[in-house]
Amino acid sequence: MNAEFASLYAALERVPVGTQKLAVAYSGGLDSTALLRALVERPTELPVRAIHVCHHLQPAAKAWAEACARQAAAWEVGFTCIDVEVEIQGRSLEAAARDARYRALQRELGEGETLITAHHARDQAETFLLQALRGAGPRGLAGMPREAMFGPHMHWRPWLEIGYETIAAYARKSQLNWIDDPSNHDPDIARSFLRETVMPQLRSRWPKADDVLSRSAAHASEAATAIDTLAQIDLERVMESNGTLDARRLGALTAARAKQVVRRWLAVSARDRPDHRHVAAIVELGTSRLAASPCVAFADTEVRLFDGRLHAMTRLSPVGTPFEYEWNGCAPLLLPGGCGAIAIEPAPRVRLNLKVASRRGGERVASGAAGHRRVKDVLREARVPPWLRERVPLVYYRDTLVAVGDIWRHPHIEQLIRDDIGAFVWRDRPA
Repeated sequence: MNAEFASLYAALERVPVGTQKLAVAYSGGLDSTALLRALVERPTELPVRAIHVCHHLQPAAKAWAEACARQAAAWEVGFTCIDVEVEIQGRSLEAAARDARYRALQRELGEGETLITAHHARDQAETFLLQALRGAGPRGLAGMPREAMFGPHMHWRPWLEIGYETIAAYARKSQLNWIDDPSNHDPDIARSFLRETVMPQLRSRWPKADDVLSRSAAHASEAATAIDTLAQIDLERVMESNGTLDARRLGALTAARAKQVVRRWLAVSARDRPDHRHVAAIVELGTSRLAASPCVAFADTEVRLFDGRLHAMTRLSPVGTPFEYEWNGCAPLLLPGGCGAIAIEPAPRVRLNLKVASRRGGERVASGAAGHRRVKDVLREARVPPWLRERVPLVYYRDTLVAVGDIWRHPHIEQLIRDDIGAFVWRDRPA
């Protein structure tokens, strides 16, 4: 090992806890080639392999993959090549390629295998500026963490505080060969424009720009951690046991703290990440006095207010065409339009002559002494949210309504059917 580059080797000694194997994201560029070489030179008991993701976005993509395979073989490192298809779908090509790459890498990693990438201080500085230009808050400005969960695995960036010049000098000193991807010089790509045009100008005026911006990212990371800690404390005071937010307690917080609680709530609930407009709208939603079910929707997530609680859920599909099915009750019946499924538990011993239908309006249920009540009143009294009321399945025996989902059950159902019957269960209902 070359003592001149001791900092590169030393950074590779701080392996994340639980790591049993290392997988280098190996594009064949200067940075990842230097990283792979340093791992080869550094004595380790951990198995190392290189993973190359071929996006097929450049004419030379296949040749690059073959070159990476040859280099890995020359260094006696295991090699895996993954072909991916990049689907843009309204995103930038850079973002779509990154998402496709990371999905493929996450699927490829084995148990105890940590992904290691060659991101360095210059990358961190660029990320900080890009996030600032997008109007990001402290978490976005924090840039890339040294260690982060990557699905069930870990993503490790050991060189994040090391300057590009050090890595480039190591590559030249080691007489490495690497691939120069032309997309890295494409001014239509935001990061490439920043790297090729903006950053050189900044360095000409502030030579330590990379280090300073990286330091700012570290400060932002500390601030974000402090904010997250306070948000978690506030969230524990505001969130109910069923995962909803108490709108009154949320409203008692300052606007800034309430917004952070909403962000934290959606994150721990594994929902889509909202932008600042959605967060502000959700906080305002908590004070809504609308009689209907107010809603803030973004990506595949909806946040709705009901009964003084904010509910986060997967975006609901519109209520479709009314349905009606014959059902024997022996197996769960899957319902259309995201209405879940209806089942009887335990399943009946004999086949029943039931019918399951959607609400059409005006339905009534039996209510003592030959009286009847409207289904809408039963649902309101049971505090069923409006988005469930319009999707609840109705179960009939012949022409008699015997169950409204698992919310109401006919008081004399056994006499009507002339057999014992288990509980109706409305499964997979919209959250």
